[in-house]
Amino acid sequence: MIASPNFLRSRSWIAPCSRSRKNSRWRSLMNSSSRFLLAAMLAWPGAAQAKVMEDTVAVVNGTPILLSEFQKEIEEVMDYWRRAMPVAAADPSHVRKLRESTLEQLIDREVLYQEGNKLKLKVRERDIDNGVVEVKERFGKDEEGKPVSEAAAEAAFGDRLKAMGLTYPQFRERLSRQIMARKVVEEAVKGRLKTPDEKEVKEYFERLKAFIVSGATEPPKGLGEEEGQAFLEIAQQVKAMTSERVKVSRILVRFSAAASSREKKRALDAALTIRRQLLGGATNFAEVARAVSEEPDYAARGGDIGFLIRGVAPPEFEKAAFSLPVGDISEPVETEIGYYLVRVQEKRASEEPELDKFKEELSRAMMNINYQKELEAYVKSLKAQAVIERSLPLL
Repeated sequence: MIASPNFLRSRSWIAPCSRSRKNSRWRSLMNSSSRFLLAAMLAWPGAAQAKVMEDTVAVVNGTPILLSEFQKEIEEVMDYWRRAMPVAAADPSHVRKLRESTLEQLIDREVLYQEGNKLKLKVRERDIDNGVVEVKERFGKDEEGKPVSEAAAEAAFGDRLKAMGLTYPQFRERLSRQIMARKVVEEAVKGRLKTPDEKEVKEYFERLKAFIVSGATEPPKGLGEEEGQAFLEIAQQVKAMTSERVKVSRILVRFSAAASSREKKRALDAALTIRRQLLGGATNFAEVARAVSEEPDYAARGGDIGFLIRGVAPPEFEKAAFSLPVGDISEPVETEIGYYLVRVQEKRASEEPELDKFKEELSRAMMNINYQKELEAYVKSLKAQAVIERSLPLL
């Protein structure tokens, strides 16, 4: 199994709509980061390009998927991996699997688009307009999650199209194909789904509890790759909401991996100075974190990293977080990337998972799992009927 984000293993770009606020704390089983959804839309090979004499990576029922389109998409994927998991991104065998997964997604989309044409499904201009608005909304915030002006969002959207080598009409064409795929899935898959009954939800919940208590890290035997990954994600969410946990804020003073003892001493002195200022009451922790913490994402939130459970953070950080009284600020905690000052905002004791607390969200998650299985089977059947030639270049 590739240890990869869901957008590589699932067809999240045609997932059913599930935007309930109650579901916001759960990681959607078929919802990928917006930049990858956008990449899916931007990097779709268009039928209008079929006559272009260019290298291809696949041909689906006579329609080519161009090498240039594949390169656009795989670059998006690799950009994510280089930032999120650089070690995996440098592993040739892992990169090979990512390339294969990306090609299969492009083939899946083309197969679905062709099926939509067979079914004589139509995409209205209004549907495309709504899709454009939805995509543009994703450019409405900066990297720290702060709203930007409409002009800045429009400029960022335009820059994105330019980077992908697309005109606005070409983008709309790709978006139209995206919507067509969704319509095909709605016609074929959604009618087969049923809401899990109470007995099924209870049985699944009991399996989750037993799994959490066992301390296992691999999904139960008998589950497919997708279903097993979903099970792990749900179990992690239940554990995070019921285990002993502390709500933590932190400030980081960095040093490099190759830092000398003198450089580390300088970072330690800086952390001690910040701590003295905080204990003196001249300013509050959140203000200082925003001003000096060398973790941009968390600094923007005043150092707040949310709730922490055991077994996630480095041992030295975890020890400080769980031993501190609420409101206290730790001595500098040395880690491999720098010194942390830790402040505990809140503590919660562990609690027994109760079905009533999770029933609604668990039922929704099970529906998504069933949806994914039906979708996998449906796309597999379409591909079995198609004539597909793959010619992905070797690395």
